[in-house]
Amino acid sequence: MTVRPGQNLIDINVQTQRPSENGWIVGFRPGLVDAQTGRSPSVDIVHLHHAVWLVGEAGRGLNPVFAAGEEKTAFRTPAGFGWRYTTDQAWLINHMLHDLVGSSHSVYITYELWFIPDSAPEAASITRINTQWMDIQDGKPYPVFDALRGTGGKDRRFTFPDEATNPYP
Repeated sequence: MTVRPGQNLIDINVQTQRPSENGWIVGFRPGLVDAQTGRSPSVDIVHLHHAVWLVGEAGRGLNPVFAAGEEKTAFRTPAGFGWRYTTDQAWLINHMLHDLVGSSHSVYITYELWFIPDSAPEAASITRINTQWMDIQDGKPYPVFDALRGTGGKDRRFTFPDEATNPYP
C-alpha cells in the first residue's frame, strides 16, 4: 500500500495469505516492510501506529485476535496452547499507518505465523486459546474514551459508568 506525504492512512483489508490447511497458531510476529528495500523503515519516516487482526468464524462472530503497535512485538504461546485456525475463517486487518516525511512510501504490513498443522502429532494435545479483548467500548471501530482531568469523585478516581456524564462527546 502507498502512504502519501504526511498521511495517516486508516483502512481495513481482507487477509488472504494464510495457511492452506487447518491447524494451530502458536506464535505471531507483525511487521512493516518498505516495498523497495525489503527492510523495516525507521519509525521517524513511516510507521505502523496500530494494527488489529480480526478473525471471523461460524458461531463465534468477528473478533480481534492479534494486535500490534509501533513496537511490533512478537508473541509465542506457552507449549501446548494455540489459537485455532481453519481455512474457512475470514481474516481482516484494521490498521493505521503514519507517513512522517514529505514523500510517499510504498509498504507492506507483514505477519509471520508459527503454525502447527492438524496433521502434526503435537496438534492432538493443543489446548485452544481464546483472546480476551479489553476495550472500553466493546469492539466499536473508534474506541476513544475521554476522562477529562478533574472528573470523578472526591477520591479523584473516575469510575465508569457510574460517574460518566458524557464520555463519548
